[in-house]
Amino acid sequence: LDGKAFVFSKLSANSYVLLKPNLDQGLRQLTLCLRFFTDLTHSVSLFSAASQDHDNEILLWRNPHGFEMCVGGECAVFMMPNPSDRSAIRWVSVCTTWDSATGIVQLWLDGQRLPRKGASRGYEVKKDLMVMLGQEQDSYGGCFEVQQSFVGEIADVYLWDKVLTAKALNKTQLPVASNPLLDWTSLKFEIQGDILTEPL
Repeated sequence: LDGKAFVFSKLSANSYVLLKPNLDQGLRQLTLCLRFFTDLTHSVSLFSAASQDHDNEILLWRNPHGFEMCVGGECAVFMMPNPSDRSAIRWVSVCTTWDSATGIVQLWLDGQRLPRKGASRGYEVKKDLMVMLGQEQDSYGGCFEVQQSFVGEIADVYLWDKVLTAKALNKTQLPVASNPLLDWTSLKFEIQGDILTEPL
């Protein structure tokens, strides 16, 4: 999928991309990176990973006031100083990290880190993950709400089982690190519904 994006062209309760991470054990650290392009102003899911135990094992959520990164059902909230500024409808790069040992959650927006938050200290993300783009799971693999669906474009999705360094993350381009669990250049995915892959 190098040089391509998933295009989510309209609100839907049944369109999504199912991703298949190479996960053979639970996660106690993670880094998630992706790029998105949307003109939506309401709250939307950018990345949803559910298990049999939690619908929000990993959830990256964009709302009118900023972002939320949820792990194991607990969310860290990142507020934006100018949420009403819609002058820059453009591709946005976002990376987020979580470390179970400290509970520290970081969110990097276009290479700039927001103040650190905390969530789910001591937790282990389950390995039976159902990972989706375009919908927010309210149960394992289902219970979608059309108003939470994503409309726009998503590209360059990566997930690692470690916390990448600040040096790797404080760049405008997405970081490069070995052995991702989700690798955009060789992504295993399945499209359901009205979604296309198109050149960037």
